[in-house]
This record gives sequence, structure tokens and C-alpha cells, in this order.
Amino acid sequence: MRDVKIVCTLGPASADVETIAGLIDAGMSVARMNASHGSPADHERLIRTVREVAATRKQPVATMVDLSGPEVRTAAIDRPVELEPGMTVEFREGESVELPQIGVTHPLTAAAVGDRVLLADGQIETTVDEVTGSGVTATVDTGGTLGARTGVNVPGVDLDIDLITPDDAADLSVAVEAEADLVAASFIRSAADIYEIRDAIEELGGAVPVIAKIERAGAVENLDAIIDAAFGVMVARGDLGVELPLEQVPMIQKDIIGRAQRAGTPVITATEMLDSMVRARRPTRAEASDVANAVLDGTDAVMLSAETAVGDDPVWVVETMDRIIREVEASTAYAEMIDRRVPFAEAGSRTEALARSARYLARDVGATAVIAASESGYTARRVAKFRPAVPVVAITPDATVQRQLAVSWGITPIVDRMADSIDRLIESSVATAVDSGIAASGDTLVVLSGLMTELESTNTTNMLKLHIAAETLVTGRPVVGGRAAGPLVRLGDPDGTVPEGAIVAIDASVEPDGLSQLEAAAGIIDAHATVTGYAAMTARELEIPMIADAPLSRRIADGTDLTLHGDRAVVYEGDLLARSTDTR
Repeated sequence: MRDVKIVCTLGPASADVETIAGLIDAGMSVARMNASHGSPADHERLIRTVREVAATRKQPVATMVDLSGPEVRTAAIDRPVELEPGMTVEFREGESVELPQIGVTHPLTAAAVGDRVLLADGQIETTVDEVTGSGVTATVDTGGTLGARTGVNVPGVDLDIDLITPDDAADLSVAVEAEADLVAASFIRSAADIYEIRDAIEELGGAVPVIAKIERAGAVENLDAIIDAAFGVMVARGDLGVELPLEQVPMIQKDIIGRAQRAGTPVITATEMLDSMVRARRPTRAEASDVANAVLDGTDAVMLSAETAVGDDPVWVVETMDRIIREVEASTAYAEMIDRRVPFAEAGSRTEALARSARYLARDVGATAVIAASESGYTARRVAKFRPAVPVVAITPDATVQRQLAVSWGITPIVDRMADSIDRLIESSVATAVDSGIAASGDTLVVLSGLMTELESTNTTNMLKLHIAAETLVTGRPVVGGRAAGPLVRLGDPDGTVPEGAIVAIDASVEPDGLSQLEAAAGIIDAHATVTGYAAMTARELEIPMIADAPLSRRIADGTDLTLHGDRAVVYEGDLLARSTDTR
């Protein structure tokens, strides 16, 4: 299993069912719809297609609508144009490019003489010479090829664009109607921006969590408040490297990832991670190192943009990124990084204290996984915050929560109905983990529950315990409580012998009356439905754990070690008492 998740941007190269299926098989956890390209109808269709294909692959894949936000882009053009150094251009609000005029989606008249206007993620640089009521005249300092709808940045200048543009409002409506799992918000400046977008979603009748894209200097300055307000954050290095000096971006990336992890907030690292693979079969060594360093920084997810949206082979790109991540995660350096960066639990938070304890408990007892039973996903994300060295299996009754957890580090989310008691909850959660192949019978598991208090026999919202995974062989009706373990002995006739300490299975063909040899049994499994016969009387008198109405399969051979839990009326494979820490 891989800890770090992969976000893929869907586009013309990856919008068909076959490619989406290939991306999921290759390791895509989140499908991103970039609202800057395509129509709301296109995005709605993609969300539904991803949901349908993911169901056939039996994989939880989150869908994320990435809003354009208050961005400025150049006009659409049929063919690229060349901007030469020394050329004078004029930026005007408009829908065409006829040099020297360049149409833009929003006036740049808030700029001042000497300000920089950057195009195409800063690849083309211009300096403002004159500002008039209708536009901005600038000189090209660094030339390049200008394509259609190219991004425009004016670093340090507030262009006074509404946070939620009309296009964003249409995309939010689609996100709510199509039940997208996440919304990524562009050009966030403060926590107030998050609240404004969240309010807009609620007004539409939705409850889609918001990922804040960190791509402006103001967002970096207000980072802690944004992390607290948002469901997750994205290190959007493209615009960040334009808004701020390029040489600052690597350390800002590390700072954002570190702060997000300490807060338990999922963080996505984005922009040009394997950009050369838009056309090339292999990434550059620098790109492979870039992905590896993001993993070592502690990111929850890494994102592919043009590589999967318009690239030559989107599935191969994901397979390549998957291999890079797995190689890093198998290294000693990665294990040391995880151990070195375990944050402290939030003061006063019982859930965080237990989640942090679960991390170390799993390490100290050699557990196979941490099982987090969580209705909202909160408990599972708290466990992931502390980066345990084993998988975090999140059991939730909500398919939407399952998909939203797909963006979080180390979590394998599984949908299962919630039980009506703590004991049944544990049994069900562990059985689900075994059925999914994450754990095997006999494995030690750490179980953490963060459910509501409607569960009987509990007055707390949190519970932490060790549990031995085991296959359930048969269930029945409780007769005498208690637990016992020992080798199986079948009574196929009334004269059969019972060695001391055996678990006795009484076949339905055997009349249970007069079986005095039961006195030597450690536990009794009776196929008969009655709970008042001789066997039951013997069990009650001698306090031998017993269940009835439990016909044991013939495939289970005599001598097989079994564990009988009389209170739960369950028989498990293996001797669990020798390893169990459950004293109830």
C-alpha cells in the first residue's frame, strides 16, 4: 500500500472511460476537474463518469472541482503569437489578441508604472510603462510564445476582483448538484475567503469541503488561519513562484507541508511535478527528485496537471509517479523522517491523544494496521496526522466520507455499516479489514473508535484497544459466558472421549443428554438449538463457556485450535487468548 496519494487532472487526453479506468488502476486517488478549462456541463459529466468507473474498479476515488477563482487570463486565440523582447504591448479588457493589443478577462488598471505583468507562469515578463483608463501599456522584457487563455499575474497588486466570479458560481452549482467530494479554491488570501466560499456552497444546499490553494503572498502570511479554516491546502507552486521570488518557493513548500501536518490538515503538492512527461516517455531526474522530496517533506498527495489532462500517455505518467513514491516510501530515509516529525497532540484533545497513542502502540506491539471506525472521517485523519508506520484503515458508513479520505496520507477508506455496540463494532471493523486483505487471521490490530455515544455500553466518544484479527467460523446463541481456547474435538457419538482442555463440538446427530465427558471440556459448541438440555446444564454448573445453535463446518479438522467467546456467541479460528490483550 502507498501512503502518499496521487491527484490527476482530467482533460481531453483522459476524459474517456477507458483512460479513467486505467488511471484508477495505476493509482489515482483524486480526479481533478480544472474549471479554467471546459464547461460546467463537461465537469458534471466527468464527475459522474469517474463515480461510475470507480464503482466498477471497487476503488474510492474523490472528485475535486478546482475553481478558476479571481484569476486573469488572456483572450482565446486560434494560434499562438510571439512576443519579442523590446516589443510594446497594451493589455485591455477584451476577447481578442491583435498585437500590440492583448485582450484580458479583467482590466489591469490597478497596476502602476514599474509594476510587472507576467504571463504563462512568469515565462513572459513585461514592465508597465503607462496606465490609462482603458488599459495598461507595457514593454516586453522576456519574450516567448503566448497561447490561448494564458494566465496573467501582476505580483503585489490587488486587482479588485470578486472572490467568487460568475464562472465560479456556475462551477460551485455543478459541484453541489453532481455531489463532488472536494472544491479547490484559487487565490485564497485569508480564512475569511474560505468562509465565504463555504457559505456559498451551503446556500446552494451543499456541504462540499474546501481545499485552499496557497498561491499568493497574503495566503503565506495568513497560513495558520487558512489551515485551521480549510479541509485541506494545496501548495500551488505555479502562481506562488510568480507572486513571490522563485528562490523562496522550495522552503515555502516545506513550511506549508510541515504546518499542515502538525495541524492534521491534508496537503497536496502541485504544479509541474512530471511536466516533461506531457510529451516525453521518461521524466527528468530533477522531476523524479522533486516528487521524492515532496514525499520526504511529508505531503499527503502529489498532483499531476497537464501530464494527465493533455499528455501523450496519462496512465504511464501515473504509473511512473507511483513507482517513484513507492521507492521513497521503502527507504530508510523515509522511515526516519516519519519518526522524526511526529507532532504533539493538541492540548485538551482526547481524540488526538488517543490517535497519537495508537501510532506508538502499533509500533511497539508489531501491529499490522490501525483500524479507525469513524462516521465523519475526523478520527481517521487524526490518526494519519501522526504518520503511523502501518496502514490506517478507516471504516465509515458514509461513501462520501470514504472518498474524501482518499486524499489523506496513509488511509485506506472502507465503507461498512456501523454496528450497534462496541463489541460488534470492533468485530465488524476487524472482519472488514480481513476481508479486504489488509489484515490476516492472527494479526494484531490497533482499533480506535470515534463514534457518537448512541452505542450501547459506552459513555465515551473514543476508545482504543488491541485486537487479534481472526476468522469467524460459526456464530450461535449464548448459553454460558466467558472465553476459552483449545484444540477442537468433535463428538460424533455419545461414547466419544474429550481430552482435558478441548473445545468440544457436539454434532446435531448426537443426543446431548448424558454426555458426562463434557466435564473435561474447556468450551462447548452445540449444534442443537436448545439451551436447556443436559449439555447446557453441565456448562452452567461448571461455568464452561458454551454456545448453542452453532453447527460447525465439517471442513474444520479435529485438532484445529479454536477460541470460543461465550458472550458474543462466536467461535474464531486460532488460539487468540495467548495473544489477546482484551480482558473483557
